[in-house]
Amino acid sequence: MSHEPNPLLIIAEAAQGYEGDAGLARALVRAAAGAGADAVKLQLVYADELCAPGYKHHGLFRSLEMPDEAWFRLSDYANERKIALMLDVFGSRSLALAARIGAAAVKIHSTDMSNIGLLREVDSSPVQVVMLSTGGCSRAEIEEALACVAAKRVVLLHGFQGYPTPLEANQLGRFDTLRAIAANAPLKRGMRLGFADHVPSGDPLRFTLAAAALGMGARVLEKHITLAHAMKLEDHESALGPDEFAHFVSQMRQCMEALPAGVEDAQDFGMHESERAYRANTRKHVVALRPLKAGSVLAPEMVGLKRTASERFICDPREVYGRRLTRDIAAGHAIIPEMLSGEQR
Repeated sequence: MSHEPNPLLIIAEAAQGYEGDAGLARALVRAAAGAGADAVKLQLVYADELCAPGYKHHGLFRSLEMPDEAWFRLSDYANERKIALMLDVFGSRSLALAARIGAAAVKIHSTDMSNIGLLREVDSSPVQVVMLSTGGCSRAEIEEALACVAAKRVVLLHGFQGYPTPLEANQLGRFDTLRAIAANAPLKRGMRLGFADHVPSGDPLRFTLAAAALGMGARVLEKHITLAHAMKLEDHESALGPDEFAHFVSQMRQCMEALPAGVEDAQDFGMHESERAYRANTRKHVVALRPLKAGSVLAPEMVGLKRTASERFICDPREVYGRRLTRDIAAGHAIIPEMLSGEQR
């Protein structure tokens, strides 16, 4: 399937929610596709890439491992469902498998943004799109990571999972800074801004905070998905169920439709046709503010703007300034082109 950039890319983040079960992974892919997401992303976990054997969560990470064949089958299933499969990678082994199964993108976790060796491997891999998670990263770390993957199409993904993430910690205003950092990076294939949305489940902002990120320039949205909150799968704390996720997708696509700004250098900003119709239907007409005699030379204090029933009218009062009336006109009546003579003075 094609993985060319969409105006808005919505990623259903399944993360560790598959819990090492190929059946759950398949169900999450199906749910994401059914909800209308463009992509579904899972963490391709090998415990020894993430941590040393003595680490307290080593056993959990080991339980997330699936055979390579399961990942190949999952990739085939995603293709059948016409949804892009993206993968978090944490080392050479997971990166190599992501490339072999044709992952649409790989994501580098913020804790690997200083992992120069891995970033260089990513840059030389066949994978075309790289998402860099910037949550908790310094400016220097982001700059260095961008330089390492300069050959790729890059997404700078702002946001972090805080269990919960406090509202004020989202700092959506940081998008301007990220855009400026990327503008100075040696990227060869462009950059998009993204937002990893971690609003807690049940919070009303779970359907709206991402819209604010769109307004700040994000064009990639990552949102957690789960099969059911009652299952309490991994990472369910900020996840939407399938029906909620479908609602989220619909809302974000509609918000995206409202964003285009038209043509900046056009006199009318490239107004939408409905706005041009609004302008035509609501414009006021130039009228006499007091009775005026034929021969009067019109000045700003003599005319104003009002809505009238006249089928002939002038909307811009500047068109009548300095011109002479050819007939008497009563107060409140529209001044029409036939009443004027001479050039503007």
